[in-house]
Order: sequence, then C-alpha cells, then structure tokens
Amino acid sequence: DLSSPTFENLLDLAVFRVLDAAICLSTRPPRLFPTTETVFGRYFTSEDWHKYGDMETEMGRMNYMLSNLPERGIPAICLPTIDTVLSSSCVLASWKRVLRRLESCVSEEFSWVIRQMQNQKSVSSYSSKSDFISVPMDYRINPRSQHAKQLWNRSLLEISVQISQGRFEHAKSFLQIFAFLKDPLGGLESAFDKAVLFFVYMVASLAKTPLHPARYRSAIVQAAQEALFLSTPLLQDINHVHFTGHQQLPYVYVALDQLPRSEFSIPGHVVHIIEEMLTTAEYSALHTCAIAPISVSSYPGLPLGKGKHTTVIIDGNHRATATMVLRLIAKHPGILEMKDPDDVLSAFCADHKLGLKWKIDLADVLMALRNSPCSTLIQTKMHLVRDFRGVDTIPALVVREDNFFTACQQRPPLDDRPRLLLPFHQALFNDEKLGFAFPQAGQVHGRAVGFKPMPL
Repeated sequence: DLSSPTFENLLDLAVFRVLDAAICLSTRPPRLFPTTETVFGRYFTSEDWHKYGDMETEMGRMNYMLSNLPERGIPAICLPTIDTVLSSSCVLASWKRVLRRLESCVSEEFSWVIRQMQNQKSVSSYSSKSDFISVPMDYRINPRSQHAKQLWNRSLLEISVQISQGRFEHAKSFLQIFAFLKDPLGGLESAFDKAVLFFVYMVASLAKTPLHPARYRSAIVQAAQEALFLSTPLLQDINHVHFTGHQQLPYVYVALDQLPRSEFSIPGHVVHIIEEMLTTAEYSALHTCAIAPISVSSYPGLPLGKGKHTTVIIDGNHRATATMVLRLIAKHPGILEMKDPDDVLSAFCADHKLGLKWKIDLADVLMALRNSPCSTLIQTKMHLVRDFRGVDTIPALVVREDNFFTACQQRPPLDDRPRLLLPFHQALFNDEKLGFAFPQAGQVHGRAVGFKPMPL
C-alpha cells in the first residue's frame, strides 16, 4: 500500500497501465475499480475477451459497450448533429464547430427525462420514503443507429495519426468525444483542460516505443480513460492507496455534510453496522472506529453548464447513515429516549445542511434503535460515541461513474442481462430539489474485491 501517496504516484500508476496497453508488460499493472475482470457481478466470458480485446483495458471495455449496450448509445436528439460531424473530412475539427449545438441537445434531453419522471409522481409533498421512490427513465435512443461506432472509430483513427506526427491540437476534442460516448448526458461536463495535460503527458511516454498501430490506439484509449479519472477533483486530497488482488483502490476523506442521498438505507442493516463499529472500536489499540470506505464519484450537478460537481455515494449508504446517526447521538445523547425527536432531528439537519431524504433516513434508524439491544450498547459505549462529535468526514474509494455498467433493480431484466442505470441518473436522483430516490438496494454497482478499513 501507499500510506502517504502523492498525486504523482497516481500519475505514475496511470502511465504503467498505458504502457501495458501498448506493449502488454510481463508484470501487469493494478487496475482501477471497476475495470477489473467483471461485468454485472460476473466474469467476462472467454468469448468476450477474444471478440473485444483485453477486457481490463479501456479499448476492450469501449468495444464491449458500443457493441452490447444500446441504452448507453447516443441520444436520438443528438444524431442530426453527429451526422454533421461524420459528413466532414475531419471529425475532430468538425466537433469543435458543433459542440455548442450538441450541448443544447443534451440539455433539452435532460429536461425531457426530468419531465417524464415528474409526471410519474402522484404526491406534491414528501414525508416518507415511499413519496420519493421513482422509477428511472432512460433518454431516447435509436437502437439501430451506428453513429456511436462510426464516431468512435473515426475519431480514434484521426487522433492516433495526429499524435504519431507530434500534433495535439485536437486532443481536447478527442477527450470530449470519448467522454460523450461513455456518458452522453453528463460526459461533456468533465474537467477537460486538466485532462488534456495528463493525456498529453501519458501519450508522450510512448514516443520512443515502436508500436503496431493497433497497440498504439489501445494505449491512446487507455490514456484517455486515465486522464479523465485523474482530473477528478477528489483525487487532489488522496490519503491512501490500497492494493488488493490486482486492484488499485485510491482512498480520500469526503465531508459527510456534503453528501446528498440518492438511495435510502435499510434501518436494520444500519443498526447492525453501528453495533460492529462500536464493538470493534472498543477492542482496537487506540479505541478508534475504522470502517470499510464507501465509494463516491464526482458527478455534474443540475443545471448543466454551470461547472458544478457533486460528490455522490455510489456504494456505502448504510455506512454513511450509521456514521451520521452516531454523530447525531453524540451531539444529543438523550435523543433515543425522546418520544418525539423531530425538533432535535430537524435542528441537526439544518445545522449540517442535510436534506429531507437524510432526515427521513435518520428518523427511521432512530425508530429502529429505540428499545433495541443496540440502544443499550450505545449507552454502555457512550465514551466512544462522544468522539463522533468530531467526525465530519468519512473515508471513501474514488471511482468514476461512467466506468460502471450499473444494474437497475427496479425494472425487469432483459433476456440475458440486467437493465442498466445510466450515469446521468446520478444527477437526477442526487438532486434534492427533484425529489427522486432509489429504494433500498435499488442500484447495484458491484464492489471492489477487498478493502482496507480506514479510521473515522
């Protein structure tokens, strides 16, 4: 592990993966989660590896996505604009000229999806979890369209030729196309100026290595994925890098008060986690509480185009709720004995700028705790609980949402695989004003194999 990592360490590891994509090193690099081995919670098949390439490289994963996941395709509203790009002699140059028009189409489609989901709602006020539960809707596509594959193949060919000639004037356009294809409604909000610097640096590391054109293109694609990940603002405060299996898991600490909720917790699960936290803390050397890091991603907030990004919980809602409940009890030790703790809970949420979904989630856990054995445990461990007054951050694994093929649990599966949630759903379900929420375990991202418990 790297216990005091620098950002340069992350950059070096990214270059390691780019070089591996170029020449298939004898010592393979660790992979970022979730780019290791699996899709929909199971291993890629041998047929997938032979058909699409190395499924732990971005080239293989892009080939798989564009061939098998039509719902991740280009929105139908954008296709006329993409036609303009494809009809030009240079798609990278044409891309710059249509970008504003494309952003307008994206914004219009986002608004359409929001309207459709709002029309599902039959309530005008929100007081319980069920009032928030919403079935996600996808953006509109043309499933027969080949635009995504054509745009990808042509842009990749053009950038590989240009880079081989030492030209990088269209690097930003290529990264924008790459991000757009992975996440059509949110990808164009990525931090491209920063990503270009990383991309050029990593690709330059290949300058003296003679490569077959196909391997060169694979390295360029890997560099694009790595550059967009490294541009995530959360990584500026990297705290620890854990290596497990052949995974690289970068951990940071994120502010609890700045985490919105997209999904509700199951109170019984939260109570069990509280019991584990207090019991393990009692027996730790320093009487400190350590937990498995949650997973978070930085995703564009609404409205689009404002440069606002929100840190959203991808996995770990129960751990986040358990930590917040212990903060609440530390600040108000008598709350479990109160017949009606609503005023205290409302004040706590107002002080910490927590939205209504947080309040409802916390209230349900308090109800489950009352008269439970865990309530007695909390009283006997109050010397540990009091320390939670000073807990304002939680350890988190940093991931990028568009790298996932996320399973949707609310909608019926397709014949051979789950229905997908799309990356842009994070913006909808984490926006407090829209009033949407997933039910408990409504989204399945999968989990990294192994973790390092990190102290609160």
